[in-house]
Amino acid sequence: MSRLISIVIPTYNERDNIPVLLERLKRALNDRGIEYEVIIVDDNSPDGTAEVARQLSKVHPVKVVRRPGKLGLSSAVLDGVKVAEGEYIVVMDADLQHPPEVIPKMIEAAERGCDIVVASRYVPGGSVGNWSTVRKLISKGAILLAHILLPQSRNVKDPMSGFFLFRREVLEQARNLNPRGFKILLEILVKGRYSKVCEVPFKFGTRFKGESKLSSKEILNYVLHLLELSPSFIRFAIVGGTGTFVNLGVLSLCRYVIGLPHAVAAPIAIEASVINNFVLNDRWTFKHSRVGSWVTRLLKFHVSSAVGVLTQLAVSLGVYYEAGLHESVVAQIIGIIAGFVLNYLISRRFVWRER
Repeated sequence: MSRLISIVIPTYNERDNIPVLLERLKRALNDRGIEYEVIIVDDNSPDGTAEVARQLSKVHPVKVVRRPGKLGLSSAVLDGVKVAEGEYIVVMDADLQHPPEVIPKMIEAAERGCDIVVASRYVPGGSVGNWSTVRKLISKGAILLAHILLPQSRNVKDPMSGFFLFRREVLEQARNLNPRGFKILLEILVKGRYSKVCEVPFKFGTRFKGESKLSSKEILNYVLHLLELSPSFIRFAIVGGTGTFVNLGVLSLCRYVIGLPHAVAAPIAIEASVINNFVLNDRWTFKHSRVGSWVTRLLKFHVSSAVGVLTQLAVSLGVYYEAGLHESVVAQIIGIIAGFVLNYLISRRFVWRER
């Protein structure tokens, strides 16, 4: 093995784990003749993790990147990659739940042509260890949600893994990286450039020292991150759903609180929902595809929305009267689907020009 391996380890309050981890890395890699460097990216841990790592750099190949605050695991990984010099980059935790002894197997898989190698708990030979039933259900549910929303993750049994290796080129031309939460592998699977993903089994270990970083906030961040990584038509549909509530809410307010006639309240409600949908799509669904002024985009979105509504009406009437399907609800659903598809396609090409 002549290639340098860069091991990026995000840390926060891992002072007691670092010495043990570095010794195990040395035995697992150096004793096998594998050249490596360790990059500790510390989020200003109050327990002095960065200072311990700096002291140990005198006897281990360690670089320390100290950040000003707790900025998140995913962004820590990307900051570590910036200073990494290796052709292969390994990402792992410092708590010894990711056994360093698995890294040589990951390198072997990369040498056989795998661009990304995932240390997996869900392939034969892998295990989640002594997790509780609740945590197992959370993990399986999170993986199922990823498989549903992110097509790029469906061939990976453990896309939630925080222990993986990738070739440097995978991220070199990745666009619009937006690290959020603690599942950076999903970001790489969706936005990286690669041909082949492999998985090697590992048994999830018991935390040596310190506390788990999993929290309700991280779970919420995970869901939001999934939605941001999902195909734009999913976000477009979610925004459309919020527009329906805005439409009905404004209509009720105008009719039953202010007392406006329906002929006035209805167009106000429709306009409110169109503006709601435009703002959310502009700031979220197509935030990386904005072209021209927001006024121009707003006017174009009104056009695309009008075309969608007219299509919905035409298809619904056509299905009901011309196709002979005399079921109003079914005809209307078909019209809604047709209107949504056309509205999405026009918005993507005409309003925001998504590439």
